[in-house]
Amino acid sequence: MFVQTTKYTSMQKEKSLCPCCGANLNGRDERISKGIIVNLVKFREQALKSIMLRNLNKVHLAQDLNLTNNQYNNFQKLRYHGLIAHYKNPITKEYESGHWLLTKRGNRFAKNEIAISKKVVIWRNKIVERSEEIVKMSDVWKDKDEPFWYKHDDFGFDFEDANDYKSDDDQDNQLELF
Repeated sequence: MFVQTTKYTSMQKEKSLCPCCGANLNGRDERISKGIIVNLVKFREQALKSIMLRNLNKVHLAQDLNLTNNQYNNFQKLRYHGLIAHYKNPITKEYESGHWLLTKRGNRFAKNEIAISKKVVIWRNKIVERSEEIVKMSDVWKDKDEPFWYKHDDFGFDFEDANDYKSDDDQDNQLELF
């Protein structure tokens, strides 16, 4: 099979594209960020409460955690680094939807005992590469200027309002909607 290659700025030196559909065959980078660490800290607190109350390392993401939209949408990235895992019922041997558990690795990373790869490459829901650069939780917190996750306000442009729009064209009736 022929694979077209171009320069790529990830851990891989070249980007491979499928000759049929043009899909990226290299995967995507997932990095450890402060936002991901905030999720880990919140999750660990809830997991510890669950262990103390029910003797069970099991947390329901939507019911037990009060996360913002950004936190909720980025939560599953913790599993790419092995910090959390889907909860599997030990009796039925089935995964329980919405339930997660804190891994030993996640607990040790949250306590700043171990370092993990700063970046992993994910392709088809599997880790295909880990960066050689490793970080501890305290290393990520050092850079206070780095945002947790970017928001609309971080991009520094103004949105135009329909009421600010002036048209010389009498045919344009878009403003009548407002």
